Amino acid sequence: MKIADPVRPAPLPLPEHVSPDQVHQATARLVAYISGRTDDDGAIREQCESRVLESALALALMTRTGVDSPARDRLLAYLRGHQESPDKLDRVLASRAVATAAGREPGADSALVATLASGVLGAAPGFISTRRRLMVYAVLSVLGCPLPADAELPGGGEVPTDPLHSWAAVQQASIMLILAGALGVRNRATEAALDTLLATDPGATVWEGYVLMHLLVLHALAGTPGHEETVRRGVTTLLRHQRADGGFPFVLEMHNWCTSTGGLALHAAGADPALLRRMASTLAAQRGGAALRSLSRGEALTGGWSMSPLVAQNDVDDTSCALEFLQAVDPVAHAGTVREGVAALLAVQGADGGFPTYVGGASSEPCMTAAAVCALGPHPATAPQRERALAFLADSQLADGGFEPGWSRSRLHSLFRVRLAACTAGPDDPRSAAMAARIERTVRETQNADGGWGMQPGDPSDDISTAYGLITLCHADDPRPVGAALTWLLERQKADGSYGGPPDMVGPRPFAYHFPLLTDIPVLLALGHARARVPELRGALAGRGASPSPLPASTTSP
Repeated sequence: MKIADPVRPAPLPLPEHVSPDQVHQATARLVAYISGRTDDDGAIREQCESRVLESALALALMTRTGVDSPARDRLLAYLRGHQESPDKLDRVLASRAVATAAGREPGADSALVATLASGVLGAAPGFISTRRRLMVYAVLSVLGCPLPADAELPGGGEVPTDPLHSWAAVQQASIMLILAGALGVRNRATEAALDTLLATDPGATVWEGYVLMHLLVLHALAGTPGHEETVRRGVTTLLRHQRADGGFPFVLEMHNWCTSTGGLALHAAGADPALLRRMASTLAAQRGGAALRSLSRGEALTGGWSMSPLVAQNDVDDTSCALEFLQAVDPVAHAGTVREGVAALLAVQGADGGFPTYVGGASSEPCMTAAAVCALGPHPATAPQRERALAFLADSQLADGGFEPGWSRSRLHSLFRVRLAACTAGPDDPRSAAMAARIERTVRETQNADGGWGMQPGDPSDDISTAYGLITLCHADDPRPVGAALTWLLERQKADGSYGGPPDMVGPRPFAYHFPLLTDIPVLLALGHARARVPELRGALAGRGASPSPLPASTTSP
């Protein structure tokens, strides 16, 4: 099978009851809102909000190390405010941390450990299930819960050799020491784990800006005699990053991810070309990173992009989105950077044709594969690699038309990205056409009566999932569900142009984290796709004379 030029679908007629002027005005307001969140150099430096998981671990760490300060009081107040959270995991974590801080016994929490672990596993990809189960056990162990009967050391207690990116290697080492302490085990594997943790220099820095990992490392060291001073300094380092509400975030920043995805959305909506060029230049300068990657086990993705300038760990998702944006804005000016980024992507493609998130040799993932295909779309020389990747996606599609969980709580996230990847296939690729048709069918069938979509079928409609659903059906041939989704989104725009609703992105999977602008960006991208597909929606932005820019080659409709 040879990939030919992509098939361009016919334009969609204007959906009934959709006002072009209303779409233009809503798009202009959202463009202004997101543009206003960019710095002078074009970077989007959004801040991650506090999360209960990290905050509970932080309070437990302060409790076990005897920290008594105003910072601890603010943290305690934050967690008390989440003891009645509608999220079951948040509710348990907050309550356990507060109880531990008060010196209360765990009580009957052992049953909850198994229940929560089961729920977590059901929302994570199968290939990380053992690692995620043991992480849940380690987290609840440091919060005072007894270990369940099936608790074990990662890798069977042996020194690990499987391909792991640096974050997973440090996470596994932390879990190893936490569980080994609870089980009373010390061997060669625990000594190797200790060496891995000390290499992150936890007393002086939040390694990779990864607050959750910093906390797990400190808890592991707190249970290992002889490292009291390192833990004390690590807590001091942690407190520099306490949020105003008293809690702690998942990570410190994701500047590259916010800039590339925000840039793609702004480009699709026809934003100021000068702003887009500034964003692209700043993003291009962040390729590669310079920090040590020696903690990875496997062929690390090098020469691409990480989620932030202070993070060394490159990944397929950030690299793919950065490449798409640079190619959309100015492929000539950034030709060298793009060429090297494409080479970085291809170096980690798996034997099965798919792409992992971080390191070559790790499990391929549909969502990452779709992202890579879209990034490689403009490069004819990559046709053989894209052919293999699209075949992997077709083989990975589930019976209901969906895909295994990726880096989002929303089922629609992988669906829309794979549908866009299928846009790069030519007319002589019937498997990709069939895959796209199944995606469109399941998205149509799971649209709620109000016109939106929830994160899973039957869930209430939310802004992010509805944006994902709208993007998907913009590449189908029925204007009715497009109109219903547009109407739902237009009715929910806030006065300042922004959107809201629950966050969908997860890390580590399946724990959700929240950068507020990562709700607005998918909605703007969806409005951009609607404008590209429906001729009547292609007018200039309200208040500006600019016309909408064409979408990247992988997603363009006529």
